[in-house]
Amino acid sequence: AELLFRDGEVASGARRAGWRGGAAGAAGSGDEIAACGSMATSEEEVGAGVAQQLVIRSRAGGVEVLKAARDVGEAVELEFDERFSGFGDRTLVAVSEDGQWIGTNGGGKAIEVASTSEARRLTIGDDSSDVERFSFSPLGSYLVTWQRPDARRFPEGSLRVWSLEAGEEAAGEEAKVGRATRSFHCKQLKKGGLASTLAWSADERVCLHGVTNTVRVLTKECEDGTAHAIRCEDFQQMAVSPCPEAPYGVALFVPELKARPASVKIVTYPPAAGGDGVVCQKSFFRAQDVTLRWSPGGHGVLVQTHTDVDATGGSYYGGSGLYLLQARPSKPGEAALDCLVPLPKEGPIADARWEPTKGREFVVIAGTVPPVAALYNLEAQPTFSFGAAHRNTIAWAPHGRFLALAGFGNMAGDVDFWDRHKKKKLGSTNVPTAVAYGWAPDSRTFMTATLAPRMNVDNAVRVYRYDGSGPVALSTARQPLFECAWIPRPAALFPDRPASPASKARAKLLPDKPDKPKAYVPPAARGRGSALADQIRADREGQLGAGGKTAAVGAIPGMAPPAESRNKKRRDNQRRRKEQADAAAELAAATAAVTQEPEAPVELAHDDLLKKQKNLKKKLKQVAELRAKVDAGLDPSPDQRDKLDRAAALEADLADVETRLANLS
Repeated sequence: AELLFRDGEVASGARRAGWRGGAAGAAGSGDEIAACGSMATSEEEVGAGVAQQLVIRSRAGGVEVLKAARDVGEAVELEFDERFSGFGDRTLVAVSEDGQWIGTNGGGKAIEVASTSEARRLTIGDDSSDVERFSFSPLGSYLVTWQRPDARRFPEGSLRVWSLEAGEEAAGEEAKVGRATRSFHCKQLKKGGLASTLAWSADERVCLHGVTNTVRVLTKECEDGTAHAIRCEDFQQMAVSPCPEAPYGVALFVPELKARPASVKIVTYPPAAGGDGVVCQKSFFRAQDVTLRWSPGGHGVLVQTHTDVDATGGSYYGGSGLYLLQARPSKPGEAALDCLVPLPKEGPIADARWEPTKGREFVVIAGTVPPVAALYNLEAQPTFSFGAAHRNTIAWAPHGRFLALAGFGNMAGDVDFWDRHKKKKLGSTNVPTAVAYGWAPDSRTFMTATLAPRMNVDNAVRVYRYDGSGPVALSTARQPLFECAWIPRPAALFPDRPASPASKARAKLLPDKPDKPKAYVPPAARGRGSALADQIRADREGQLGAGGKTAAVGAIPGMAPPAESRNKKRRDNQRRRKEQADAAAELAAATAAVTQEPEAPVELAHDDLLKKQKNLKKKLKQVAELRAKVDAGLDPSPDQRDKLDRAAALEADLADVETRLANLS
């Protein structure tokens, strides 16, 4: 993955290293940050000898690096690192996943790559001043750049790979990488950017090059050392598994085409003997775009689909869906799971993120406002609900212990901090204008930044503790700010520490939340509700007397109606007694009608008996025909069975009619 900024817009983020760029734009600031409180206690020491740094960009200072220095009083100060001076006119920044390299470009100058641990710089070529995209390989061995195709300037191709190891062999603090290791022709990057066009496996043993309908498998140095190729018709996007061991997984997305549904399949390299390498595949409609998110452990892929138009009409922002594809089956001998993830609440999907360490759990925020956040296992089964709140952003701490659920963008900026192990909420804060955000590499602090061009005033960087208390650092020195992000470091360099007792004490000292301000109510409407419906209801009730009866015409408003006369009360009592007596008489009549003896059967005339005899014989004939069909194998319906069951009653009625006819004759 690449951390790539351009004019305040992030292309992607260094996920596995622990930092995640804001969805609305990249982080950015270029200012001195003065600590306004203790950023950490003695129980929260960072890894020995490992500095935590911020890369920032502003109009006044360009690209700069801030480092945290701890003094005797344990107060944290962020000061400029002088080794990274001289980038005042740069507009493009990329950081390697392990945080060892920072690349800058812009200002009409060639790309410069600086080491974050040593005072060393590498200049990449003389013709790289107009590079539009560049990123580092997973281990920082190579730099990939892409420029607009130009047959005269780049006869071998404008997608080039530069070896940083070759530059390290040069003497001195400043070296130059003059020639690219390998070049490829590439008129246009694939939809996923450089990561979908040229990517390495996590251990950099294999390089994957996406071309039309094919993914070429190359050696580490991007040479054609193997003839293997992964064939996939019309694929538009690919994502390589972060698992550092073979076989390597590749997720490929094929968009919808006419009546053909979209699909995502996971292919492994090298494939099993006699197989094509496909371990899981899922097809679905309503998927114009997708986001492919691999589990950090390579266990599976979360596929978040999106369409511009919601077919159900439930959302103005289009439709969305979430699917889980496993790269390896949960149990030996079973097929890999591919399923639709059941959402915690029906509605659009705001965010979905894997737990960053083992990658066997993920969190989803979905549903109509307020959406619900839930934790899922690797079988897409919900295991815990964080409840409903106005949240649309998930940010995991690098160690996977702490979790921030935030409502950025078009929401109010509330952030909840959770302990994932204890399933307990640690605290909350509010950052109403946050554009960028991210956890520090030690998982103890959380940074938010208000940036331009989204917010051109009051740009600032704020740093909070892992429980939401703070801010413990605030900066508004440089205006405007464009980018700001923690320089990632491997999480293993820092201890995974639980919440300290000091955080519980701080939670008790927090002041009670003030009551939310109420809407203004005019004096004339106070005491009876401010809503229009309440006012209409109150006006209607003012025209009614006690007990809901209409007040006398001309009665004074607010005065009780006059007392009823004695004659009216007497007439009402008489009418009530009469109604009770009438009801008792009707009940007695109904009871007598039920208990009286049944009347004797009516004697029929001779002609009537003949008609009844003919009718009964006709019915018995039909029953006989139906019985013959049943004996021949017909399966009777319920109505036909009832007809057969009535045969005995019909025969009895016919015998009675014939007896009565004999008596008459």
